[in-house]
Amino acid sequence: MGDSKYCFKCMEPYGQELHVCPSCGYVETASYDPMYVPPGTILHSKYLCGILLEYNGEGATYIGCDTTTGKKVLIREYMPINLCTRVKGKAIISVNYNNLAKYKAFMAEYTELNKSLARLRNNSNIPPVLDMFAENNTTYTIFEYIEGVKMLDYLKENAGELSWEQVSKIFPPLFTTIGILHNAGIIHRAISPDTVYITDKGELKLSGFCVSAVRTANAGLEYELFKGYAAPEQYSANSSSRQGSWTDVYGVCALLYRALTGCMPVDSVSRQKHDDLHEPHMLDSRIPRHVSRVIMEGMNLNGRDRIQTITELVTRLFEQPAEDEEDMDSTVLLDSGIPSETPSAAPEAPVYQQSAYQHEQQSYEQPQEVIHQRSAASYKKPRRDDSYKYEKVNTVDRIKVPIIIGLLLLAILLTLSVILISILTPPKDETSSVRTRRSSISSNVVDDAEATKAADTEMPKLVGRFYEVVKEKWKDYFVLDAEYEYNNDYENDMIFEQAVPEGEMVSQGQVIKVKVSKGKESAYIPDFAGMTVDQYKNALDKAGITDFNYQFIESKSSYGKANTVVELQVDGKVVSPNTLFSNKEGKKLTVFYVSENANAQQYATAAPQVTEAPATTAEPVTQAPTTAAPAPTDPPPTDPPPTDPPQQPEQPVEGGEGSGEEQQ
Repeated sequence: MGDSKYCFKCMEPYGQELHVCPSCGYVETASYDPMYVPPGTILHSKYLCGILLEYNGEGATYIGCDTTTGKKVLIREYMPINLCTRVKGKAIISVNYNNLAKYKAFMAEYTELNKSLARLRNNSNIPPVLDMFAENNTTYTIFEYIEGVKMLDYLKENAGELSWEQVSKIFPPLFTTIGILHNAGIIHRAISPDTVYITDKGELKLSGFCVSAVRTANAGLEYELFKGYAAPEQYSANSSSRQGSWTDVYGVCALLYRALTGCMPVDSVSRQKHDDLHEPHMLDSRIPRHVSRVIMEGMNLNGRDRIQTITELVTRLFEQPAEDEEDMDSTVLLDSGIPSETPSAAPEAPVYQQSAYQHEQQSYEQPQEVIHQRSAASYKKPRRDDSYKYEKVNTVDRIKVPIIIGLLLLAILLTLSVILISILTPPKDETSSVRTRRSSISSNVVDDAEATKAADTEMPKLVGRFYEVVKEKWKDYFVLDAEYEYNNDYENDMIFEQAVPEGEMVSQGQVIKVKVSKGKESAYIPDFAGMTVDQYKNALDKAGITDFNYQFIESKSSYGKANTVVELQVDGKVVSPNTLFSNKEGKKLTVFYVSENANAQQYATAAPQVTEAPATTAEPVTQAPTTAAPAPTDPPPTDPPPTDPPQQPEQPVEGGEGSGEEQQ
């Protein structure tokens, strides 16, 4: 930095002798939240971390500076606050052992999301990803700093709203970017005036990308939803609340609603109880009617009835209507008059429209007259059909047709009666087989009905994800049947094979077979010197020895620092660190550790021996004179103690217990 230093708030350089930034007034000794990275911390040996800008259930965003180039950056830190905490005064994150699996699973999703964004770094409507690295037990993503203001602030500076002409000029690149994100498998779920920025050049930039659990209520992380812009399916994680490109369509339409009307849309939860959202055209008549209707269709509360893709939304927003609303109304009036062919119906059409359709109406009148004339001429021909009135019909001919029909009906009834009798009165020996056949048929019908359930869920990629997290996330869509095997390429509890390939459609409740890793087949036993039980558990997990292949047992014979590991055994044999341990053989690694009260027991057993020594020498005088004869000859208690204790500890337990029983 030379003779200058950077302000932790605005990242502008100023003199070393100053303690207040002349650009923004930030005091370098200002307090900060200890749960987040302390300002002034250097990450990855090059990024200076400044003050905290914002945070949510996924992590925190800081202003930063690349000290090698002097450019401002945004530093995004993965830190789910309900799964971890931070070591006081340091940048290191501490994860609770019970939350370790979830922490890793969400961190993998976070990393995968930002890798996908890094592939789109050439898109000018997304802040490019400059760097990603792992440090302090977490992952950091470096974004380019956005030089602009939030759409919310921009609207406030422009009378609170924009015209359709303005929107139609600046929003299309954003629509294209959202479509590209969807094609890459990324659903934003947080499109709102708080996540869309507008630069000095008038370009829109989309920020606020997070893992799906942060944008869905009760999905495992502390969620963050933008009221008025979040779709109704984001407020629930059940199977009826499927999310997809239509979720972002709701957010885009809500953003358009706010930009065009100047009013924040009614939130979807309130609308589900009482939908009183007014059409944009009702609030501002300058908004085109077809745009107003498309926005309302894009904010439909039912995801299936909503516009499904951004492409469809853009097409319908910018397509020119076939005719204006007034022309459509006039067409309806004309249609109501045209069907009437009588001259009296003509005056019903409005006078101001007769000139527009006068020639067309005349062309219709002439053919109608021709048709009437031809039909009249045809009726003037000799009516040959009148001769049938005078033709005599034979009586037999009159009744033979009904007789034939009656005989056919009688034959059909007799056939049906025979069939019914044979069905209702089966032979006794065939009754059970018939019942069995019927039951099997009914069971087959049930199976067929179940088999014909609609395949309405696209199979996600499960390989590389943790089994318990995936099982919980997709439990309302399909059922996972896990088969555990050892695998050197995947961590413990991670799926490495799925029976149904990614992208294939499956039905609700379908059983999907997956193979889950039990960890490495073998691993080297780590050193335990000076480690506590919890520390050594973490060391074993990192080494690749899974928790169902080791056990911790208190040592009854070892002394030392409480709760520390002192010995390792496999099948009763002592083993040393750095020994290759096979998980696949099914053997157990037994870890012995010092009990917390081991030292207290040692001192408790040693103390009574010194104080009881005189009592044990005095007691045998009356009971066993042959073995304790010398004891009475040494009455002074001061000389024997130095020589007696070394003899007593040879059998401390028997002497202590025997004396105790005799005293009782």
